[in-house]
Amino acid sequence: MLKVIAFDFDGTLADSVDFCLEVFDIVFARYAGEKAPCREDIYQHFGMNEAGVLRYFFGKPFPEAENDFYTLHRELHPKMCPDVFPGCRALLDFLREKEIKLAILTGRSETTCNISMEVLGLSDYFVSFQYGSPEKNDKAAQLRNLMQQYSLQPDEIVYIGDAVSDAESSHAAGVKCLSAAWAKSARIAELEKINPGLVFTSVTAMQEYLAAEFLK
Repeated sequence: MLKVIAFDFDGTLADSVDFCLEVFDIVFARYAGEKAPCREDIYQHFGMNEAGVLRYFFGKPFPEAENDFYTLHRELHPKMCPDVFPGCRALLDFLREKEIKLAILTGRSETTCNISMEVLGLSDYFVSFQYGSPEKNDKAAQLRNLMQQYSLQPDEIVYIGDAVSDAESSHAAGVKCLSAAWAKSARIAELEKINPGLVFTSVTAMQEYLAAEFLK
C-alpha cells in the first residue's frame, strides 16, 4: 500500500529551473565576470545544493557568493516563480485527502527550500524534507533515509521528479519514479529511455495514474 509520496521541487512542483539559473547567472557575473560558466554547465551540476554548485565552479567555499545567492533568491522569487505549476496544488490537496504522507526530496539547500515553501505557501503540505548536499547528488541515499524514517518498504513510496537523475536514483533505491515532464525544460526523450511508461506530460495525467494504480 502506498504510504508516502516524495516530490522533487525544481521543474516538478514549480517552474523554477530558469529562475534558479538566472540567480546563478547574476552571482557568477558578479564574482567571476567573463569566466562565468554557461547555463548548461550549471544545470548539469544541479543535484548538489547551491553552495555546492558555487564551490564547484569557484574551486573553494565562497560564503559571500552563497549569501548573495540566498538574498537574490528571496528577492526575485515572487516575480520569477510566483506559484506552482497549474494543477500541482490540486494534486497535493488530492493526495492529502487520501491521507498520503507527502515529502520534499530535493537537491536544494534547506535555505532556498524554506524560502520557496514560504513564498508559495506549501509548508503545511509536507511532513518531511530531505535536502541536498554541497558534495554530491545522492537522492538514492535521501530516499533510503526517508524509507528508514517511516519504516517503509520500497513499494510503499513513490518519488516524483523531472530529471533523468531522479529516475536513476529511484531505481538505485528500488523505488518507483514517476517522471514529471510538464515543464518546458523537460527532457522527454531521455526520460522515456530511462523510465519507460512512467513519463507524464501533464499533472492531470499523473493524478489519474496515481488514483488508478494506488488509491482505488
